[in-house]
Amino acid sequence: MLGGNIRSGTNTRHLLGATAGALGALLVLGQTATPVVAADIPDFRPDQWALASIGAQEVWDGTQGRGATVALPGVSVDEEHPDLRDNVQIDTEFGANGDDDEQGTAAAALVAGHGHGRDADGGVLGVAPDATVLVLPTDDDLPDAIRYAMDEGAQIILLPEETGGDEELIDAVAAAAGGGALVVGPAGGDEDPNVLSVAGVNEDGELIPDSPEASEIDLLAPGDELRTAGQDLGQTDVSGAPYAAAVTAGAAALLTSQYPQLTPNQLREAMVEGSQQGPDGLPTLHVATAVSQASGVAEDIPLVDEDLAQEEDTGVPVWMWFALVGVVLVLILLSLVLWVRRSSADPYGVKAERAAEEEELAAERAERAKAEERPSRRKKGGRRRKTK
Repeated sequence: MLGGNIRSGTNTRHLLGATAGALGALLVLGQTATPVVAADIPDFRPDQWALASIGAQEVWDGTQGRGATVALPGVSVDEEHPDLRDNVQIDTEFGANGDDDEQGTAAAALVAGHGHGRDADGGVLGVAPDATVLVLPTDDDLPDAIRYAMDEGAQIILLPEETGGDEELIDAVAAAAGGGALVVGPAGGDEDPNVLSVAGVNEDGELIPDSPEASEIDLLAPGDELRTAGQDLGQTDVSGAPYAAAVTAGAAALLTSQYPQLTPNQLREAMVEGSQQGPDGLPTLHVATAVSQASGVAEDIPLVDEDLAQEEDTGVPVWMWFALVGVVLVLILLSLVLWVRRSSADPYGVKAERAAEEEELAAERAERAKAEERPSRRKKGGRRRKTK
C-alpha cells in the first residue's frame, strides 16, 4: 500500500437532490474566468498549492493529459468518487478492488482528478485532468501487475512503494522500463536506475520530514498537505513521498500526451533538466519548463518512424498480388458461368413451344406421306364385260 500520512480531518459532503444531477457536467479546464461556485459544492482548488507550484495550469491550454494512461498497481481506488468518475479503469486481474481505498483514491486524484459539479466548479483537480488511471489492485502480486500494466499500454506506471531490494519486483520494473513505460516511485531504499525516484517538499520548498538522503532522490515534487480526493465522496489532505510521486506521474502524463514520440528516458530527462533548483541543489518539478524542454527534444523526432514507413511504402507484397489475381480470375469465371446459364435458359417457354409445333408438323407430314403411298384396289362383285 501507499505510504505517507493522511490527516484525520476529512472534508466530507453528501450530494443530494439537485446536486446529484450536476455531477456529470464537466467543462474544459483552465478557463480565464472563475465560475460561480454552488453553495453546497465547496471548491477546494484554491487550496491545491501543488498545481500552482509546478505550473500545471500554465500548460493546460496545450494539454490536459488526454490519451495518456497512468497505471496504479497494488492499490484500490473509489471509482465512483465524483472527482474521479470516468477517469478511472479498475482491472481485477490480480485482486479485488477493496474498501481500503483511501490512499489509492488520494493518489489517483492527484494524477487525474477532474473536479465535479456544474462547470466542474467543485472538488479537486489532478495534474492531468484528462488522463486515464488504470488501477490494478493486488496484495501479493505486484510484479505481475506491473508487467500487465506495460502490456496494456500504460505509458506511466506509479509504484506504491520502493522496490526495496525485491529482485522479482526489480525485474518487473526493468521489464516495464524496457517495454516503453516510465516508472515513477517514492524515493528511499535501494537505488533503482529504472525508477524515477521522487521525494516531497512543502509549500515553502523545503524537504518534508523523513525524506531520504539526497543521493537517493532523482526529483522533488510537492508532497506535503496536498488537498485531494478522500473517502465518503469527500476530500482530504495527504503528505509523503508516494504522493509527491503521484504529482510527478501526472506531470509525466501531460508531457507524454503532448509529445507521444518521446521515450521514457527522454520524458525523464525533460522533467529533470526542465526543473527548478530545490533544497540541497536537488531538481524540483516544474511542468511549464519541462514542457519547453520536451518540445526542444521532440522537434527532432518525427511522430512516425520514417524507416518503418519506408519499409511499408516499398509496395504491395508478392503474396498479396497473387491473392488479388486469384480473386479476379474467380470473379471472371463466375461471370462466364452465369452468362452461359442465362443464355441457355428458356425462361418464357419459347423453345418448348417451338419444339411442340415442330413435332405437330412432323406428325402431319408423316400422315400425308402415308396416305400418298397407299395402293388403289378394285372392289369385288363388279360387272365383267363378256367376250365375243
